[in-house]
Amino acid sequence: MAIPWKLYLPCWFLGASVQSAVFFSFNAVDYFNYFFPEKYKPEVYIGVTVGVGATLGSFLTVTFQPKSNHLTVLVITQIISALLLIAEVAIVPIGEHLLKTPARFGVILTVIFAATVVQNVGGGALYSFVGRHFPKFGIHAAQSGGVCAFAATFVIRCVSKGSFEHLKDRNKGFRLSGFLFVALVDLIILLACCLLPILRTYVVREEQLVNALETTPLIKQQKEESINISRKMVIRKNWAVFLTICLTLVISNSLFPGITSQFHGSHNCSTKEHSTAANLSATTTTHTAGDHKASDRTGWFIVVLFGCYSVADAIGKNLPIFGIIYNKISILLNCLVQLVIAIPILLIYFEPCYAGLQADWVAYLTVGLLGLINGYGLCVGMMLLSPGTLENKHEESLATNIGYMFLQLGILLGMGCNVFLVDLVFEVLVNKH
Repeated sequence: MAIPWKLYLPCWFLGASVQSAVFFSFNAVDYFNYFFPEKYKPEVYIGVTVGVGATLGSFLTVTFQPKSNHLTVLVITQIISALLLIAEVAIVPIGEHLLKTPARFGVILTVIFAATVVQNVGGGALYSFVGRHFPKFGIHAAQSGGVCAFAATFVIRCVSKGSFEHLKDRNKGFRLSGFLFVALVDLIILLACCLLPILRTYVVREEQLVNALETTPLIKQQKEESINISRKMVIRKNWAVFLTICLTLVISNSLFPGITSQFHGSHNCSTKEHSTAANLSATTTTHTAGDHKASDRTGWFIVVLFGCYSVADAIGKNLPIFGIIYNKISILLNCLVQLVIAIPILLIYFEPCYAGLQADWVAYLTVGLLGLINGYGLCVGMMLLSPGTLENKHEESLATNIGYMFLQLGILLGMGCNVFLVDLVFEVLVNKH
């Protein structure tokens, strides 16, 4: 596709900015885990809070769709979310003498919820805007920018871990880590807001052209017909795409970060190989409850594993620019491919002492493939909602807006499955052994 880079870049940065709260919360897991006791399970409850807030924000934009002031909504929501994210990292390290841990955790969840709701109201406005004005490349730019922000926050996670893990004053190191995260996120938001005038200029010119043609009977008729397009009709015409977008994220978020965060690499398996049959049960209990879980949180294995997913996801979301192999119905096959990849991921979890399957490279490869397929299918699904035909401009605006809502709904449902599997089903299975 021919890409006008002057318009592509603002969409890219806006796509990154409207998803930054979600990606920040996923990759700042070390920061939250350091300052809150393990019993609070911050990675779980923060993930669920983000899912609920993002879904609510996108739902509000579909219900109360902006008519012509999309860019104004974007600016306001991004500025508010940037300030809330700064407040989030500032509140986390507050000492017990100022705010008790339960109260502090509740305040953090409230701030995260408010930030994701506000930010995703802007996200819905963005996808409605690009669906109406330049869907051919705008959707791709927004999807690509969002996942690259995910990869960028992962880089910050690696930098903070490598720089601060050996510090004597770890508290100070993790404080700096949190502000590095939020500085990157707010920089993305700032750049996106600075690039908005480019899009505003384009829209003004387009509106002037439409006003000049409004005297044409055909243009008048198309404009009147577009107002009568209903959400029900749009969903009926694009049901397979909406279902794919939602299921793609349900599958991927059920496995990542939930189940994959429980992987412990080949260390646990090699340790058990040296254990005798007499103390096998005791060794299993010890590693499950203590050592391997601590290794998951502080070791590089889990960081690299998350990096494989985020980098592969970024690659997958950039591939549709070269070609799309699905149509609006066959896109459902993408979910089937994901389910096939899910099988070895589940086997890795349930067979921790089968050396060949437990090798680190197997975990890196399977999680990377999951990210690649997730990124490609999700981006293609959003792009299929807006083929860019002149007579469907209003429909495409509504379709991409609804598509963004299904995207956030998929994250929420996936995080719900994540909590159910990891904290209930798998915890019971592990305790039995």
